Amino acid sequence: MTRADVPWVAAIEAASFTAPWSEAAFASELDLPFSRALIGHPEGRPAEVAGYVVWWRVADEIHLLDLAVASEFRRAGLAGRLTRRVLEDARASHARLTTLEVAEDNVPARQLYQRLGFSVVLTRRDYYGPGRSALVMERTVIAEGH
Repeated sequence: MTRADVPWVAAIEAASFTAPWSEAAFASELDLPFSRALIGHPEGRPAEVAGYVVWWRVADEIHLLDLAVASEFRRAGLAGRLTRRVLEDARASHARLTTLEVAEDNVPARQLYQRLGFSVVLTRRDYYGPGRSALVMERTVIAEGH
């Protein structure tokens, strides 16, 4: 992700979440040495953004902070590809664990993360506001070749 991508990313974020990150929040992630941000482009349209993921490398853990795909590109595998890139970074950086929070009512995202080996370890009540809980999910980093 570059600064030029931030308006695209913020627009996808605003359309995807009830409490979206701001453009300033995404821009600040680009300045943090432990933050990683990756975008996916639509086929043949490199100036556009179809989806993105933001994650942190902290000590021996990876924390997936934010991931979204524009509505017209959903159900095509981009979220899975972006998440796998985070998991590849976890392996490459010798992290022991990858964590994330996902809204309890976001069934498609929960199913994706479960398919990729994440398990629910905790529920955070009202994390996304009154009546909207988050599930904390974790995945032990699997050594390459396994």
